[in-house]
Amino acid sequence: MREGGPDGARQTDRTRIEDESEQWRAAAREETDALRAERDRLREELAHRTVQLRQAEARLREHPHAREPAREALPRACRPAPPPTAEELHVAVEALQAVAAELKQANAALIEANAALEQRVAARTEALARLDRQLRDSEERLGLTQHYAGAGTWDWDIKAGRITWSEEYCDLYGIAPGSVTPSYDAWIASVAPVDRAVAEAALQDCLRRRDPDFRVEYRIHHPQRGERWLAGRGRLVCDERGEPVRLIGLNIDITDRRRAELAIAAVNESLRREVEQEARAREAAQARLFQTLKLEALGQLTGGVAHDFNNLLAVITNGVALLRRGADPPRRERLLDAMDQAAHRGADLTRRLLSFARRQALRPEPLDLGAWLEDMRELLARTLRGDIAIEIEVPAGLWPARVDAAELELTLLNLGVNARDAMPRGGRLRLSAGNLWLDALTDPDRLGGAFVRLCVEDTGTGMPPEVLARVFEPFFSTKDVGQGTGLGLAQVYGFARQSGGAARIASRPGEGTRVTLLLPRAEAAPGAAAGPLPEAPPAEQRAPLRLLLVEDDEAVAELTAEMLRQLGHAVSRVASAPAALRVLADGLDVELVLTDVVMGGGEDGLDLARRLRQQRPGLPVLLTSGYGGVPARVAAAGLPLLRKPYSPEELRRALLAACEAGGGREAGPERA
Repeated sequence: MREGGPDGARQTDRTRIEDESEQWRAAAREETDALRAERDRLREELAHRTVQLRQAEARLREHPHAREPAREALPRACRPAPPPTAEELHVAVEALQAVAAELKQANAALIEANAALEQRVAARTEALARLDRQLRDSEERLGLTQHYAGAGTWDWDIKAGRITWSEEYCDLYGIAPGSVTPSYDAWIASVAPVDRAVAEAALQDCLRRRDPDFRVEYRIHHPQRGERWLAGRGRLVCDERGEPVRLIGLNIDITDRRRAELAIAAVNESLRREVEQEARAREAAQARLFQTLKLEALGQLTGGVAHDFNNLLAVITNGVALLRRGADPPRRERLLDAMDQAAHRGADLTRRLLSFARRQALRPEPLDLGAWLEDMRELLARTLRGDIAIEIEVPAGLWPARVDAAELELTLLNLGVNARDAMPRGGRLRLSAGNLWLDALTDPDRLGGAFVRLCVEDTGTGMPPEVLARVFEPFFSTKDVGQGTGLGLAQVYGFARQSGGAARIASRPGEGTRVTLLLPRAEAAPGAAAGPLPEAPPAEQRAPLRLLLVEDDEAVAELTAEMLRQLGHAVSRVASAPAALRVLADGLDVELVLTDVVMGGGEDGLDLARRLRQQRPGLPVLLTSGYGGVPARVAAAGLPLLRKPYSPEELRRALLAACEAGGGREAGPERA
């Protein structure tokens, strides 16, 4: 790996210069060896040619004409010599021609050899001079680099056990040149004791694994500079058998870098502590803010509920007071109607609160939204004004939705009323539906799977961002006091979430509002909706029934018992599940048990129903509750449930259905 920063750059330059120097030295050695071999060959060739020349001269001197002095040969030459024979002439001519050819050839070869030798010597001399200059330049650059970079080189001949250190190396360690014999033990002794094991392990690991790159960092104690950090970088050379033979490298001072790293680490640690402290402070502040917001929301919720219920209670209590004073029949009927309306408004307010809190009991079933929207058109038209047009757009192949149709109807009416109030001068209400696949990883509400989208869009005044951010809060309303409870959109939100989907809203001032409901897709096709039980004449009610009423609220128990008596039934009352089990064990003969679910004293109505299914399997049990958290438990047990508050007619029909169902299926263990 390449070192980062200035140290890495200097290391790279030093390595490159060392490689170039080694290459130049090898090239110079090769050129020198070649010149020496060429010189020896030329010398041998020159000696050979010299021997040939001397032999030719000797043969020339041995010629008969060469041995006779000129003054003796002249008279004889002037005398008519006997003519040579043809054979003698022929031999003499051949000898002279051979000698002349040999001389010419030897002379030419000698001249050519001398010229070639001079050229080669000149070329090799120039090359050697150039390589020598390059080598000196390289060594000078390497020396300057090591000097200014504070790098010291070392060379370890592993086979011979010989180590050499440069002057810069000695300076790094604070060693006087020549005062210490370079050795492995001397190097280990110079390393700080705390890092000796690390340094030795790094070196031995490099040798064992035959790793060509040797890297290590350790501390030393410099006699003058104190503690210093050094980095060692080296290259391992192995022979043809893979055995380590040489390790060459350098050391550089990285004290400044390590100090900077330690300083950065200290700063990071300080920042980490500060960030953690700030995060804890922020979390504490957020917790206080959330608590404040919860208290504010609780106060707003309590105030809104108290305001609305006080109005309803005022109608009921004042009506009761007026009735006790006496009133003529017309006034009596008006007071009773007002009290009845107040009670129904209270029940509706409670249902809205439960829906917002997602505790309202829902009965989801497959629903064809296309047909349902067409059925809702007339009801919406009566709710809206005549200057508001209704548009419905449903694509072919729309999936069925799994939803409580009654609660969805209330939700759509809430949205229709809001749209009507936002369009005082008329406009258009557009209802549309579509299929939608959601990815839980990207959806803001973490919804995943198949959903049916129901959009309600108006062309009204729209809402500014500060209002849009709070529209789903309970009792938040922009209407005047007394004009609305502020639970409409809160009920829409709670219903959508409880149904397994989501409610989303988009709006801009002057551009209208769009509310989108995401409802889960139903796997089964929608069937025929089960209508209410038909009005049954008194003869069909199995009256009089013998009933056991289990209710811990005295006032509710008294009114319920009175309604049952008016329906013609015989009623026995107890206030707890254990009391009911005791009277039944004592022999009380009843045909149906009507029990509240949530009661004090340990066991509740659901526990009582389970015990009765074990002790008296055929005895019908009808549960009743006004608490929103029990319907899922009741549904899991397969028991009928009558939700409070209920009218005498609703009670009559529930009793009839419970009797027709009989004991129902066996109540199994409660499921979450």
